[in-house]
Amino acid sequence: MVGMDKKVKYNVDKFYYENHRVTTTEQTEENFPQGEHGLKLYQHKDDKGNIVYTNDKGEYVSSHLEALNIYQNNNGRLEGGRQNDPIYNDENVQHQIYTFGDSWTYGWDIEQEQSFPHLLGDKDTTIHNYGAGGTGLDFAVKTLSEVYIPESTRQIFIITVPHYFRRTWFDDDGVIYKPWELKEFVDFNEYNNYFYFLYQYNLLNKFVGRDKIIWGTWDGDLPKEMFDVKFETYDLVEDKLHPGTESHKRYAEKIKKVISKRYKKFETYKSETGYKKFKLSVKDIKRV
Repeated sequence: MVGMDKKVKYNVDKFYYENHRVTTTEQTEENFPQGEHGLKLYQHKDDKGNIVYTNDKGEYVSSHLEALNIYQNNNGRLEGGRQNDPIYNDENVQHQIYTFGDSWTYGWDIEQEQSFPHLLGDKDTTIHNYGAGGTGLDFAVKTLSEVYIPESTRQIFIITVPHYFRRTWFDDDGVIYKPWELKEFVDFNEYNNYFYFLYQYNLLNKFVGRDKIIWGTWDGDLPKEMFDVKFETYDLVEDKLHPGTESHKRYAEKIKKVISKRYKKFETYKSETGYKKFKLSVKDIKRV
């Protein structure tokens, strides 16, 4: 029996545990390593004698490990991570809100204090923004699993689902496609896309609890009845792709209404039954 290829284990482990994507394979020819998705890189020496690489356009690129995305959080180790809110960061307050999603959750091209996660904070609420640009729901699920505390009654999770075709996918050389461009390389039908979303959606609801999760999305293709809030755009930042400050403000207001309503139900349930665990029924889930 042949065991797993060492390269397979290395590339997958490197991404899963360190959020790093290997952008080159083993050198296939002397001085000519393979680049991302088979693009050939060319080796040179710079003015100081250091070995550098360029692609076929003459652009300098790295031949080593690179982060998936420079503004992806990577547990705060990369520049631009926003897990630690500049104001609402007290680990001892009553409510601990964790937000997950892509660059819309991160707050691309706006200040952290203008992003919807920050706008949810107050003296009794700490914010942990795990938005990671370019990622899909699978990355959110993985990250949530790393911060989830089963016995905690203070955690609230807000997941804003991007395009539901996004997922982590390796090519045959062990290089990860960027999730937002996956459609350009891999032909998934809508059955598989929806199943992939549904699998993770129900997995989290089952193990974490539907009452602890507020589901939002900006993808209009997903079933509306499965979500609590819709992230709609009322303005855009300079790139004309990401929501502006007004859009973030209104999305935060919608989420606050859901949280307020849900906690009222929780307090009523607790006073009537004496139980600390709150079960949310399907009829309680109404989209704002």
